[in-house]
Amino acid sequence: MKKCAILCGSAPRGFSQKKINEMYDFLTSSSGGAWAEKEIVFFPNGVDDAMLAFVLERLKADKAEQILLYICTLTPVADEDKSVWLGGYEVRRSLIEAFCSDVCAQVIYDCGRKLERNEEIELEKEVFESKITSLSFEREGE
Repeated sequence: MKKCAILCGSAPRGFSQKKINEMYDFLTSSSGGAWAEKEIVFFPNGVDDAMLAFVLERLKADKAEQILLYICTLTPVADEDKSVWLGGYEVRRSLIEAFCSDVCAQVIYDCGRKLERNEEIELEKEVFESKITSLSFEREGE
């Protein structure tokens, strides 16, 4: 089964949210489904509309069967909100809803205010570069 989790945070540069790190740890654990690192795309400092749309379209083109979109904001997301703010970037909820209506995707909006300093990992560069290139799933027979 082709699956992918997209973890989007809203922490300032050099930090990540405790909840987004806990979600990553849970997904990679046996109780969370033992997701492989290459199945998780991590945007701890936010993501804009264009990049999120690119990743979602790439997953749809690769026929991902299971997609988890975890959005960890600094403030709660209300039902009437038209946008979600992630690291200073505005993401239209209509983009997320349109994608989820086309594929089997689960969206979780969570509020995580507790921040942790990222000293050992340059997440914005390392994780982004390695995860975007791994979004192309292996095709059957290759």
